[in-house]
Amino acid sequence: MLATHPAPKLDAAAPERRALDRRSRPTPMFSRYTLFGGRRHTVRRAEDDQEVFVDRYSTGLLLAVLGVVLLNLADAFFTLLFLAHGGQEMNPIVDQVLAYGPHVFILFKTLGIGVCAGFLTLTKNFRAARIGLWIVLIGYSLLLCWHLLLLATLFF
Repeated sequence: MLATHPAPKLDAAAPERRALDRRSRPTPMFSRYTLFGGRRHTVRRAEDDQEVFVDRYSTGLLLAVLGVVLLNLADAFFTLLFLAHGGQEMNPIVDQVLAYGPHVFILFKTLGIGVCAGFLTLTKNFRAARIGLWIVLIGYSLLLCWHLLLLATLFF
């Protein structure tokens, strides 16, 4: 025998809602819930498209993004260290930025990677963004290995 649940009773005294239901359209990339007060981690229904924006982000994503930012700062530190010991910047854009001084260089690198990491965080449910985040994380990890190898040849 199937169990049936009675239909919810509607209260005649309940106020009529005239505002549009916020659920009638997809969550936008930027909303008041992006940084504060969000509740959605994932897509709710299996039939929904998996490439959507959600309000909340996982600890793993936070660690990956923080890893990218920290590796970026390590790259900036080692770049300035090697330039102080006679190294040469191979990237012509970064070389032009370095002409304005180390503070501008660090600001340029930090803002650049910060904007990119923020975008990859907001688009975390999109396959291209997940792949991009892993490519950046692996690329910066390999770059750190290269910097450590250069550091070993510089001081030993």
